[in-house]
Amino acid sequence: MKLTEHCSVVGVSITDTGDVISLLQEGLNALQHRGQESVGISVYNNGIQTFKSMGLMSESTIFRNHVKASLGIGHERYSTSGDSTLENAQPLKMRSKHGVDFTFAFNGNLRNASQLKADIGYRDWGAINSDVGLIATLLGRDLGAKSIEEIYHDVAPKINGSYSTLMLVDGGKPTIVAIRDPLGIRPLCLGKQGDSYFIASESVAFADCYMDAEFIRDIEPGEVVTLDDAGLHACQVFDCPRHGHCMFEWVYFARMDSVVEGIPVFRVRERLGRVLAERSPVDADMVIPVPDSGRSAATGYSLASQIPHREVFQVDRYAYRRIFIMPNQAMRERKASKKLNILPSLVKGKRVIVVDDSIVRGTNMRNMVINKLKRAGAKEIHVRISCPPLMNRCPYGVDFHKGELITSKYQGLTHEEICHKTGHELGATSLYYNTLDDLKTAIGLDENQLCLGCLTGEYPTIDWTQNHSAG
Repeated sequence: MKLTEHCSVVGVSITDTGDVISLLQEGLNALQHRGQESVGISVYNNGIQTFKSMGLMSESTIFRNHVKASLGIGHERYSTSGDSTLENAQPLKMRSKHGVDFTFAFNGNLRNASQLKADIGYRDWGAINSDVGLIATLLGRDLGAKSIEEIYHDVAPKINGSYSTLMLVDGGKPTIVAIRDPLGIRPLCLGKQGDSYFIASESVAFADCYMDAEFIRDIEPGEVVTLDDAGLHACQVFDCPRHGHCMFEWVYFARMDSVVEGIPVFRVRERLGRVLAERSPVDADMVIPVPDSGRSAATGYSLASQIPHREVFQVDRYAYRRIFIMPNQAMRERKASKKLNILPSLVKGKRVIVVDDSIVRGTNMRNMVINKLKRAGAKEIHVRISCPPLMNRCPYGVDFHKGELITSKYQGLTHEEICHKTGHELGATSLYYNTLDDLKTAIGLDENQLCLGCLTGEYPTIDWTQNHSAG
């Protein structure tokens, strides 16, 4: 079963009043893979106007609005807290205690939500149904009395979780505010075209086929960036030596054509495939990628092993959604069986190597891949997985739990034993996962800069008894 990441955000600030809605649409189109449940935008035109709808970008009519504006933010949602309703779709409309209107869009997850609600005294703020309402309250309730940098400085030490956020603030001077958590768990980056600025969850949104802007840099962990008619202002509020960039951005979440923390995603995935070929060679007739995120790793495996790369699985792109997002297991099972179509003539009687990015519950790999290859007459099915075995839950916005993970019951066994038992359970001829050390080497970041909690059970934290204020 595939993983899913918790939402995407996009912001646009152009120099003259113009078609901000079209730019938001282009950026959100690039990031549809991060959230497929609902879509929403807020733009400023003599006040903030917000438009939201359920479903995919291709199903939405909100971009037919012809409001001219110079500032806007957008959001695509996958909920890990709060009901899947239009009311909970983002951006969320809010008002501070001092009468400042703002809308709020959020990518992440809060670990200590219950404690934060109690600290806020949320009865005074109405029902806070999701993490977005909670963090919007924390960061927005004092707007009009304090600067956003001051608010963030006071609030961040209380929050245990991941968050990359955008706010559209109507406070005398309309402003977009971007904030990234001090660990930098969720990505956020900055683009520019002339005097116009763009913010997005991934750099691919800035490509010329989308918003057509130059990728400038990642927004730093602990940084606040504001955009208004005076341009860009950046303030490094916190400078923590420990970061926690989510390793799944490179393994699966991010698009292959994105750059995350200065590291091209496709290069990491190709390296992971090469390592698989070196660590677990097998005599076979072809290397088969599982579309789409398995393609780069399969390319790396094929190049390193000199075994031909063949496209055997075809995706129904018009009915395609990421299966992990489906609300229940029965629906996931049905969708998994229909997502891919196989070319039987290519695999009948062949020894095949199937390369994919990860295995969560095993639904996809068993029903959609291995069983289909068996029915098509494959002689041997060797599975190679670029990510190490998932062993623990993710508290930062990836919607799976330890009990669901196919490998969690093998915790404590050696790597080779886990590979053997998982392969046997799925019905593969053989199965091999990359190791944790191979993953870190392929990404190229020190362990102190990554979140590897779902692999190791050790999650990044900040010691707030130390002074991490950048100023």
